[in-house]
Amino acid sequence: GYSHFDPTATQTPFNNRRRIKLGKDGRYAFHSKQPSGYSVPPGGSTDQLMQALGRHGNRPAHVHFFIEAPGYRTLTTQINFEG
Repeated sequence: GYSHFDPTATQTPFNNRRRIKLGKDGRYAFHSKQPSGYSVPPGGSTDQLMQALGRHGNRPAHVHFFIEAPGYRTLTTQINFEG
């Protein structure tokens, strides 16, 4: 989950998240604010693993997509933004 982004548990449902349905032609469109990159929670298990591997825990600015269709497994992917 994203509990470290909402430590007070006060985010509303779909805060900074949306459900998008395809048009009849299979296309979709969306508008988004320019996201920012972030790091894994400092001192957490992922941060410790990354440090042990000699790597950083920074994530690029990105938008996630969870694609669902009846009869198929959910596809999780993302687009990254430079900077």
